[in-house]
Amino acid sequence: MKLNPDQTKAAHHDGGHLLVLAGAGTGKTRTIIARAAHLISQGVDPKRILALTFTRRAASELVGRLKSQVGPSADNIRAGTFHGFCLNMMRHFPKAFGLDQLTILDRDDQLELVGMVRSGFVQKPEKGFPKRERITELMSYSRNTNIGFEEYIKKLGEFQEAEMAKLKSIHRAYEARKRLRNYVDYDDILYLFARTLHMPSMQDVSRMIAGQFDHILVDEMQDTNPIQWLILDGLRDPAKLYCVGDDAQSIYAFRGADFENVHSFTTRVKGGTVLPLITNYRSTQPILDLANWLLAQSPLNYEKRLESARGTGMKPKLVEFDSPAKEAAWVVQDIIEKHEGGMKLKEIMILVRAAWMTRDLEAALIENNIEYEFIGGTKLMQTAHVKDLLALLRSGISQRDELGWSRYLRLFNRVGDVTANSVIDQVSALKSAEQAIEMLPDILGSAGKIPDAEQLVQGLVDLQKNRNSPEKAIKNAVAFLNPIQKKRYDNWQKRYRDYELLITLAKRHKSLEAFLETYTLDPVSATFDSRSDDKDILTLITVHSAKGTECKVGYVMKVQAGVYPHSRSLEDLAAIEEERRILYVAMTRAKDELILTRVAERFGSPIFFGASSGRVAPGGTSDFMTEYPPELVDYEMQGFQPSPFEDLGPIIARFRPEDN
Repeated sequence: MKLNPDQTKAAHHDGGHLLVLAGAGTGKTRTIIARAAHLISQGVDPKRILALTFTRRAASELVGRLKSQVGPSADNIRAGTFHGFCLNMMRHFPKAFGLDQLTILDRDDQLELVGMVRSGFVQKPEKGFPKRERITELMSYSRNTNIGFEEYIKKLGEFQEAEMAKLKSIHRAYEARKRLRNYVDYDDILYLFARTLHMPSMQDVSRMIAGQFDHILVDEMQDTNPIQWLILDGLRDPAKLYCVGDDAQSIYAFRGADFENVHSFTTRVKGGTVLPLITNYRSTQPILDLANWLLAQSPLNYEKRLESARGTGMKPKLVEFDSPAKEAAWVVQDIIEKHEGGMKLKEIMILVRAAWMTRDLEAALIENNIEYEFIGGTKLMQTAHVKDLLALLRSGISQRDELGWSRYLRLFNRVGDVTANSVIDQVSALKSAEQAIEMLPDILGSAGKIPDAEQLVQGLVDLQKNRNSPEKAIKNAVAFLNPIQKKRYDNWQKRYRDYELLITLAKRHKSLEAFLETYTLDPVSATFDSRSDDKDILTLITVHSAKGTECKVGYVMKVQAGVYPHSRSLEDLAAIEEERRILYVAMTRAKDELILTRVAERFGSPIFFGASSGRVAPGGTSDFMTEYPPELVDYEMQGFQPSPFEDLGPIIARFRPEDN
C-alpha cells in the first residue's frame, strides 16, 4: 500500500496513544488500514487488535481491505461498531451485566414504549407538554452525554416545575417497564457497558475485557460521545489508542457527539500525540481554498490547511436567486446541460441542510423526468411493512416482547388494543417463547372470538421451526404475511421488493436473534444497501448523511442566513461553530466542481443587508458567506427582476463592487 510521508509516519507510529487528525479526503481509511497491517507485520496477534467503527459497512471494508494486504489472518481482528462490540462483550459476561433473554429496541420501538408510558401520565392533550418524540430525544441525549435525566431537564430551563415532575415520573416508569420486559434500548447498550467498566466492584470483569487487547483503532473519532469516550478510557492502558478523526467534521452534537474528544485529545490523554494529515486526494485546490477560508474564520484553531494532490481546477461558483422556485429550476437545468454534455447523473450530488428544504427541487426533478434517490430519509428497517415482519420474528423469539407481540397480534381482524393487551399479559407470564406459542390457542380462545386465530398461531409455529435458519424463516414469514399486507398497503409490489434484500442479508446469520440484533443496532438503508452502481441516478442527500461520500459535481443549496448557520443556533457560539463544520463537510464532498446556491429576499435581504430577521450571530454575521474573498468564488445573480420603483444596480454595486 503506497502512503505519503504523513500517512507513513502515522501508520508506523511506535510511541503511545495517537490521534491522527485526518482532514477531509486525506486518506483516513487508507491510513487506519495501513496501521493494522503494520501492527500485524510487527508480530502483533490480530486477535489482540480491536477496531471500532460507526457502521457495519466501515468495519467490513476495513477487514476486507486488510485481507488483501496481509492475508486471512485479518479475519481475526475484532472489528465492529461500538454498539456491536459492547453487546458482544455483554453476551460473554451476562451475569456481570444482569442480562437474560433481552430484546433490543430500535428507535421506533423506543418511541412506542415511551408513548405507552406517557399515556399513563397524560390522559388528555396538555398544551405544551412534550410529545413522545421529544421525551425520547431528552432521554437519549441525557444518556449519551452522561448527564442525569433530572439534571439535564433542569439545566435546559424550558420546563415548569409541574412539567419536570411529570417528565421525571415518565422517565422512571419507562426504565421500570424496560426492566419488566427485559428490554434494552439503543442508548442503554453503551451506557451499561461503560458503567460496568468503571464500577469498582466490577474491576475483575473490566480487567478481563480490557486485557484482551493491545491496540484499539478508532475510526471517526470526532463522532464519539461522552459515553463512548468512557468506554475507550476504560479499555486503554496498557492497550494503546489509535484514533483517527477530524475536529472540522464534527457535526453530530445533536446526537451527543463531543467535539472535545478530538479537539482536546492531548489534554484528555496524557502523553498522547497528534499527527495531522493535510494532503487531500479528492478535491481540486480552488475548492479546498474556499473550505480552508471557511475554517479560518472560526475563533477555534483547527490547526490544518488542506492541500490538494490534484492541483488547480475550476473556482467554486456562488449563484444567487430571488426565489426558491428559481433556485430549484436553475439547478435542475444546469444538471440537464451537464448530463447532455456527457456527464453521468451518478457523478452529481445535491446536498441540502434538511429534508424539508427539498420540495421545490424535487418538483423540478420530477417535472423534468430526472430519476433521483433521496438519501437521509426513512431507513428500510423503519418502514411499516418491514416493522410488521420484524414483529412476527420478535414474537417467535421472546414471550416478553410486548411491542413485538402487540404489532403482530393487531395485524389480524378483530384484534384491538384490549384483546392484544390481554394476550400479552398471559404470554409474558410464561417461561419461554416455545411455551407461549404452545399455549396460544387456549389464550386466544379465552380472549374472545378471533376469526383468524388459527392462522395467527400458525405463523408463529412455522417461524419456530426455522428459528436457526434465518433465510428460510424470513422467506416463510414473507409468504405468510403477503396476503395480509397486500390489503393494508398501497404500492405493494414496490414494498414487497424490499424483502428480497432482507432475505439476502439473512444468509449471513446463523440465528434469528443474531439477524435482529445486527440490523437493530445498525439499520439497513434502502438506498445505500440496495442501489446498483450500474444505475445512472442523481443523488439528493442531506449533509449529515453525506459523510464519507464524494461526487464530481456538488451542488450545496441554500447557503444563506437562517440555514448556514441555522437560525436556531444563533445564540450559541458552540452551535454556530458546528454549523460552520456542517457547511465545510458539504463543500469538501465535491471533487471537480462546487456550486453554492442561495435565495435572497427582495427587501430586508439577509444577503444584501447582513441580517436575518433581525438576528445576528456572535461575531456580527448571520451568514457564513457574507464576506467571502472575491478571488475565491465566481459570483453571479440569476432571476432577479428589478421593480419599476427601484434600480438595484447601485445596491449591487455597493455590496458586490467586484461584480460590476
